[in-house]
Amino acid sequence: GKPVAGIRTASHGFALRGTTPPPEGHAVWPEFDAEVLGGNYHNHHGNGPQVKLTVAEGAADHPILRGVDPSAFVSFGSLYLNAPLQKNAKPLLIGTIPDKPSEPVAWTHTSPAGGRVFYTSLGQIKDFEQPDFRRFLANGLRWAAGLKAAREESASKGRRDGGGRERIMGKCVPPAMG
Repeated sequence: GKPVAGIRTASHGFALRGTTPPPEGHAVWPEFDAEVLGGNYHNHHGNGPQVKLTVAEGAADHPILRGVDPSAFVSFGSLYLNAPLQKNAKPLLIGTIPDKPSEPVAWTHTSPAGGRVFYTSLGQIKDFEQPDFRRFLANGLRWAAGLKAAREESASKGRRDGGGRERIMGKCVPPAMG
């Protein structure tokens, strides 16, 4: 099987809302999240509180988390309702907002074809401004592709190359939303 990596709305990218039929030449695949990603997306909390992140039980040594300090970044997007995950999915990060149950926000899975799957419901545009998030995402992509994670220290330490540039995929300045 081929690797699959999904970010944020990939969990429901093939599901239409309501009863509107898909455009001609297109199809829906509402089971994609469960079958391929190992998830269980069924809505999200409203925008508002920042999502606090913690490492899921048993995931601290996973290569996707190498050099990542989840306490050093937060998510600015709404917390997705993903629990419970499919039985073979392995949670990596848990997201929490005040007065709501915690939810898995990142996990691994094996696709029906046997490929490695990495998914995260994180990825709101401001999340990309944070070096630890970018490092986490890069590690997830490398892991899904069967490559080793980079050997650098924590992204939150502001590691720079000899020219003073950030080494974790460079500086990210999201475009203005309008």
